Amino acid sequence: MIPRGLAVALCVGVVAGAAAGAALYGKGAHVPGAPLSYVDGPSLSVDAEKADYGAGEDVRIRVVNTGTVPLEFADGAYGVRVTQLDGIELYSPMRGAGGAGAESAVLGPREEAVVVWDQTKNDGDAALHGTYRITSSASAGAAAAGGGGGAGHLDASVTINILK
Repeated sequence: MIPRGLAVALCVGVVAGAAAGAALYGKGAHVPGAPLSYVDGPSLSVDAEKADYGAGEDVRIRVVNTGTVPLEFADGAYGVRVTQLDGIELYSPMRGAGGAGAESAVLGPREEAVVVWDQTKNDGDAALHGTYRITSSASAGAAAAGGGGGAGHLDASVTINILK
């Protein structure tokens, strides 16, 4: 027979876990393939077609201006970087073979660009299976930042898995 204290503790744990799961469901990072939210002012979103990819499968990365002001990117690859979860850079189109060039890029309101990653690292090796973060960085011009002196800096990311 199970001690009464243990049975009560298990019941409370199950109920608390279910309540926390229900309250936190859908909160946090953007889920690949989910609808994007458009807002007034500067906003940047990064999206992937799906969360899980097979080894060697092309990863289509959408960089979307989800705001109402133009966004400026420091490079022609729309600021895209692929990193491990610990922050170590794995791939940047600007550093990898066939980089997109050093020119800057601009996305107007509701415009989007697609960058394709073939799961090759900057050094030419294939990426191993695991979880990776895809990020993009942009600036909203001085006019978009309230007409003041500095430009607003925006970052967005999405997480994907590469399976064996």
